Amino acid sequence: MNARRTLGNAISNNEELNFIFNSSISQKITQVVEDTKEQLVLYDSILSTFTFVPDEKPVRYYYDPEELQQWALNDIKPNGIRSPLWVRPHPSQAGKYELVAGLRRLKAAALVQIDEIPVKVFNWDNKSAFEAAISENANRREFNVLEELDNILRLLEIQLDYDIDRVISFLYRMNNASKGIANQNVLVSPEAELVKQIFDSFGQVTWQSFVATRLPLLKKPPEILNAIRQGKIQYTKGFLIAGVKEPEERVRLLSEAIEHSLSIGEIKQKLKLLNAITKKEPESKNLKQRMSQLVQEAKKNKEIWNDPSKMEQVATLLDRLEEIVSNV
Repeated sequence: MNARRTLGNAISNNEELNFIFNSSISQKITQVVEDTKEQLVLYDSILSTFTFVPDEKPVRYYYDPEELQQWALNDIKPNGIRSPLWVRPHPSQAGKYELVAGLRRLKAAALVQIDEIPVKVFNWDNKSAFEAAISENANRREFNVLEELDNILRLLEIQLDYDIDRVISFLYRMNNASKGIANQNVLVSPEAELVKQIFDSFGQVTWQSFVATRLPLLKKPPEILNAIRQGKIQYTKGFLIAGVKEPEERVRLLSEAIEHSLSIGEIKQKLKLLNAITKKEPESKNLKQRMSQLVQEAKKNKEIWNDPSKMEQVATLLDRLEEIVSNV
């Protein structure tokens, strides 16, 4: 009953959903931020634990290391951090703060060794902290497709009170119902109504498009997704490498791209070379595959074994093959 009441409240309170995803920061969060005084805290007192996120990962994954370095040296070092980070008292470590928004600024501060960080401290619970993190980040810069995918799934987890697998299953059930291949009652359920409201508020992608174009990203090789989520590689580069079918080659190229910070152009060149090598497989391997395939097809072809003329041709070919094999 508790989860159902939460669901009902979320559906009736569409203002909350607009607060999360609207392109302009809502009056509600603007007022909260304006009313909160800025203060300085020690860098070491801010922890990036993200306990308020369902999978405890930041809402934004990747920051280009060269761009971050230049920004830190040319802007943060001479001017300091001008926009305070959003933090909350850490839920399990006394005297510490948990970062809610401002990971890029915190990383830049570490690069130029700034000891005192301007922050605004909010007494947010997990749900409010997550919503604020999405709002603040979305208003600074659009999320990439994997960040968008994960953050919407996280939001659905929270609002529906489902785990991630159940959220994904429910979205596919909605999609099947919309196509007439499953019970359409799911489309008029309170859960479906909330899903629709969340996507309407988000405004970037419909729930149908999300199922068709975003959820398939979860089928990318896990090592690629993990590298992107850990901020080791940009998602566009990772998805390029994901196209390599041979697992060992894919892992090798991924490691090389991360270690040497390969550009997209360099990755494409290596993919071309890899494809060229793959196409030049030994002829003997191709011949063996052809022979195995032909033998299987011949066994199944009744016309051959019912036609004396064709059986005679096969016998001649077999005699020739036996001669070749016996002389090896």
